[in-house]
Amino acid sequence: MNITFEKVESGRIKELAAMTNEIWHEYFPCILSDEQIDYMVDKFQSEKAITAQISDGYEYYFICNDGMPCGYIGLHCEAEKMFLSKLYLKKEMRGLGIAGKAFEFIFTLTKKYGKGSVYLTVNKQNQHSIDVYKHIGFEIIDSVVTDIGNGYVMDDYIFQKNL
Repeated sequence: MNITFEKVESGRIKELAAMTNEIWHEYFPCILSDEQIDYMVDKFQSEKAITAQISDGYEYYFICNDGMPCGYIGLHCEAEKMFLSKLYLKKEMRGLGIAGKAFEFIFTLTKKYGKGSVYLTVNKQNQHSIDVYKHIGFEIIDSVVTDIGNGYVMDDYIFQKNL
């Protein structure tokens, strides 16, 4: 297994959006309705949404195994710290140590940008991800309920890891 990270350029946003749709519909049915998943993918991870995020300073990276995209990362460098917006792997790639390599990449990039911590939000019902973040050394620093429209809310913990 050879894990690399490729920055998503404008010519590959459509490919990224297709991957996000696939992963979200596979991963989230245990905690979100199909209708909410459709809404959130369209609002936050569609080709149009990702394009707008990149123009606002977000960076997306494909996580590649032997050159083939198997997941992705979305980051936003803020004034004080790095926001880890997205980290997802295809189902068959989970549990192979790839997330650990992704976090090494994220932490290295965070330090390169001169930031001392990384933070993220995670659904309070997403126990597997919560366990992974705690294992890597993230701590819950807050919780938030965010209205995302269409009658949906995100009920999240905010995790942070100081580097």
